[in-house]
Parts: sequence; structure tokens; C-alpha cells
Amino acid sequence: GKIRRAAARDAYLGGAHGPRAWKDAIAFGASLAAGRLRRMAKRAGGAAYGAWMWIVTLAALPPALAVSLWPRPQGRWRALRALARHVLRAARMPLAVEGIERIPASGPVVIVANHASYLDGPLLFALLRRRVRFVAKRELAASALLRCLLRAAGVAFVERFDAGQGAQDTQELIARLGAGEALVFFPEGTFTRAPGLAPFHMGAFVAAARSGAPVVPVALRGMRSILREGQWSPRRGAVRVEVGGALAASGDDWAAAVRLRDAARAALLRGCGEPDLGG
Repeated sequence: GKIRRAAARDAYLGGAHGPRAWKDAIAFGASLAAGRLRRMAKRAGGAAYGAWMWIVTLAALPPALAVSLWPRPQGRWRALRALARHVLRAARMPLAVEGIERIPASGPVVIVANHASYLDGPLLFALLRRRVRFVAKRELAASALLRCLLRAAGVAFVERFDAGQGAQDTQELIARLGAGEALVFFPEGTFTRAPGLAPFHMGAFVAAARSGAPVVPVALRGMRSILREGQWSPRRGAVRVEVGGALAASGDDWAAAVRLRDAARAALLRGCGEPDLGG
């Protein structure tokens, strides 16, 4: 009435306040109720999906713990990967994967991926076709349950805050590459709730430059909206995984590692669809 006071006055004096006004009011109320019902249905569907994912994950936990006791590392890895693929199929999320064949089937390789969600590691674990060793921050080993599962999956823990221990860890990773292993790094080190590609740690690129191993960037798009930092109920969403071409270092010194980092960062920025927070 206040917004269009003159028009409301003219309508009232013209007799437009009869049955038509009631019909308009009923239609307006029905549209409001329909919108609220749609929002409630969407929230209920989201809650049901989150509960389903927790049921699937908790159901896979006992066999995963049993598998972690197997003596043969190759058998443990295959069984855990089968469980991860089962959880991924149960998630029923739209998933597009491009260029997975670009990852060498054998020989040393450093795989670097952007980090946006708690589910980045399990997703790559389920998708990668060859046995890989994930490199993770040592803080994850503080939980006995998580430490047991990660060690069974072949995770290598590295120190982020002690420079001396970090250098020793890097030497061990270089030795693993020299033995022909495939290492997976999240060079951002961690992830946050806000979107954006954070600055990179240099460990992956120093190890690649000194060992001569190629670097393969893997861009993950859509993972942050499914399960971001501080969120414990997964949401259904579309995910795209884009594997870039292999990058080779131009030398084995620090400058060569920096150039390798910049090339990998450019590839991940093109594929992840998030802003550059590296300054």
C-alpha cells in the first residue's frame, strides 16, 4: 500500500477490492507456500543424501580395518582401493574424468593435485589405476584409527614445521622415486572453506627435479562444494577430474624446481576453476 499508495487508492475507488482481490491474495499465498515446500524438500533431500553417505562410509570401515592387517602391501592396496571404489559408486555423483591415461603405468612419477575437500584423497585413491603412495602431513598420524588406515594404504608422512626433519623426509621421497614409485602430493598442504588455489609447498617439485621424475598435474573441480572444510554432511554435486600432460624439470637445482612448480600451478589453475590465492 505504501509503495504504490496512489495506485492502491485508485483501485479501491474503482471497485477493484472485491472477489478479484481475494483471488490474487490466495494465488500469492499459494506461491509462497509452494516455494517454502520446495526449499524444505531440497533440505530434506540433502540431509538424506548426507545420512546415506555416512551409512556407506561406516559400513566400509570394519572391512577396511580388517584389510589393514593383511601382511602383503599389494594385497592391502588392492582391497582398500576396491572399498574406495565401492563408496564412490554408492555416492552416485556425476563424475567426469579426462586424461587418466596420461599417468604413466610404471616408473617414477610425481602427481600433484589441488586440495579442496576431505574427499580429495579417497577420490584419487579410487580413480588412479596404478599403485601410488600419497604424501600427507604428519599431523594426520595423531589419530590411531586414521594412522592405521593411512599406513595400510601406503601413505608417507612428512613434517611441515621442522626444517631438519622436512629435509630428511624429502630425501626419503627422492629415494622412493628412485625406486620407481608413484607419489601423490597436495602441494597446498591443506584446504580452507573459501575457494581458491593456495600457495604451494616446494617438496613435491624439489623431489621431482632431483630425481628426474615427471610431474603430472591433476585438477579437481567441484569437490569443495561436496564436503568443504568444517562441513560434516556431504552434498551431492558434479565432479570433474582433468589430468594434464607430464611436465619435466629443466635441471635438478632450486630454480628448476620453481619453474616446475609454476608450470604445474598454471595447469591446475586452468582445470580447477578457482581463483589464484598465490599472489
